[in-house]
Amino acid sequence: MGLIQDLGAKLVRMKEEAEARQAALQAGRPAKALSDEDLAKGHPKVASSIDFQGVHYGVRLGTWFGWIWLAFTCLHGAFMFAGLSGGTVKMNGTLITQPHWWDFLSLSLIYVPFLLIGLAFSLARYRVTLSDEAFTVRWRIVPYLGWTWTLPVGEGVAVTLAFRGSSDNKKPVESIVVTSLGKETHFGAFLPADVKEFLAGAIRHYYGEPIAEVVSTPFIPND
Repeated sequence: MGLIQDLGAKLVRMKEEAEARQAALQAGRPAKALSDEDLAKGHPKVASSIDFQGVHYGVRLGTWFGWIWLAFTCLHGAFMFAGLSGGTVKMNGTLITQPHWWDFLSLSLIYVPFLLIGLAFSLARYRVTLSDEAFTVRWRIVPYLGWTWTLPVGEGVAVTLAFRGSSDNKKPVESIVVTSLGKETHFGAFLPADVKEFLAGAIRHYYGEPIAEVVSTPFIPND
């Protein structure tokens, strides 16, 4: 009986520890605002500009995973197209001995989603726009293809680095989280750590100290 009680207590303790860990990951840590000197110095991987719409920061999302995926897809596609030209490729269970243009088109369409995945993790770009009315993130895989997130901002804007579901080699990674008016948006989980620190600090510098600081705990890596 005592063994069962000890086991039950251990399971309860493990559950509480897991919940506390998840809460810590979600809370993250406040971004450190950049100084005027650091902001003027900039970051070698981050482009910046100012116009009538606000302050803009741009950065390319280039990961080894994206480049390897893209290279493998292109190499695999090259072999398949060569095989189709030589009459050694089956499509829909049928050997194509005399390929036509629509056969090449069909094969090309098969590779489109795989190429987009590779481009998304290698050549895709973030463009962050800071203004007094809204915080905007534009993510483009190629020009005109991607997503845009817009967060209206009020007097208080909190910027944190926190876990929002993304992992790298089964380890949770931080995203840049911007919160205002009770809503939040996040981005940049797979950007290099130094780039995330710079962007988060630049956003914090622009909007200043939030009126109500977000209560957070340190980020805990999943070793």
